[in-house]
Amino acid sequence: MLATGSNSLTGYRLSIRFGADGFSFSVGSTLDGSVVQTDRFPVSEPTAAADVLRQALQKPYLMDYRFQSVELVADTLTTIVPLEHFSKGDMLAYYRLCFPSMVNGGWSMADMQYQILSPVEAVMIFRLDQSLLRIVQECYPDVKACCTDAQLVEHFAALQEKRPVPENAERRDAYVSFGKERFFVAVFHRNKLQYAGSQAADNDSDRIFLLLGIWKALDMNAQRDACHLEGASKELQQTIGEYILNVEN
Repeated sequence: MLATGSNSLTGYRLSIRFGADGFSFSVGSTLDGSVVQTDRFPVSEPTAAADVLRQALQKPYLMDYRFQSVELVADTLTTIVPLEHFSKGDMLAYYRLCFPSMVNGGWSMADMQYQILSPVEAVMIFRLDQSLLRIVQECYPDVKACCTDAQLVEHFAALQEKRPVPENAERRDAYVSFGKERFFVAVFHRNKLQYAGSQAADNDSDRIFLLLGIWKALDMNAQRDACHLEGASKELQQTIGEYILNVEN
């Protein structure tokens, strides 16, 4: 069961994020959303991930909290499809279409997960090693599997909801979140999601080149459309501003 530890009326949530460099644990308060404790568990070799996760889940401090929810978040490549065209049986086929070289390495249908994004009427498909999910389920049977990109889409959709535009408006809003090794872009037109995707880039030159490539491919207007940045350095913001007029943080 999820509820463990003390009988405090304050509830907590546990977020376990899994990426290329290992696991990060974050304990947050459901009362005010604050983060009360974090921990990192590096993984040097992919084959060691399962052992590292098992050891991390045995940390004594986890018993000090009552977890109302637990999520295992995969920081991995994703693809998004309209909700009306989604079928569970086609998830691996969708992934093969987008990432043929990676899927041909032995991934199975059991590794495929999906997350419904109700605000944008779409489904995010991602890969999560089923063995890692089972390890977490041994401690927290009701754990929710999700992915970083889906969380970003929901976050950006909420921001866009606060910036409503007329149905006949031509302006589009691009939201960009920069990470160490890749960045994610979501574009909204007339409050509808038009594009969502991530690009691998670990330096500003590649980030600028790829972002402007997306801008051009979507035929976005450098004077009219807006670009909202998260996680960008001041230098990166300034350089992007040389190409796109409306850059906001």
